[in-house]
Amino acid sequence: MSRLVVISNRVADPRRAAAAAGGLAVAMGDALRQTGGLWFGWSGAVTDDGAQAAPAGHVHRTQAGNVTLATVDLDRADHDSYYAGYSNGVLWPVFHGRLDLASFDTGHAAGYRRVNQLLARRLLPLL
Repeated sequence: MSRLVVISNRVADPRRAAAAAGGLAVAMGDALRQTGGLWFGWSGAVTDDGAQAAPAGHVHRTQAGNVTLATVDLDRADHDSYYAGYSNGVLWPVFHGRLDLASFDTGHAAGYRRVNQLLARRLLPLL
């Protein structure tokens, strides 16, 4: 069987799936624990210039049993446009039927595309 590769906005440690926020994280954690594989995405960490141990975009790898967790930190500008701006300001409201909460900003859309390109470049060598 081929390995399971999960790519998501945020990565949850499958050893702590019960404490993960959201049903998708729990389901992905269960599937990965059973099959092993790779879970790739944003670490949830925001780096500030000068205070970071590793540059934004650096891939951090952790082994959680038979699952490799590969995460990337974002700098403040990328977090603000990719996650706070587009993911939470457009995607979440639209896909939850709350168009009244959506906030469309072309700068956030450009940041979302830029971060997705960064993530794709970091993911490719892991595949």
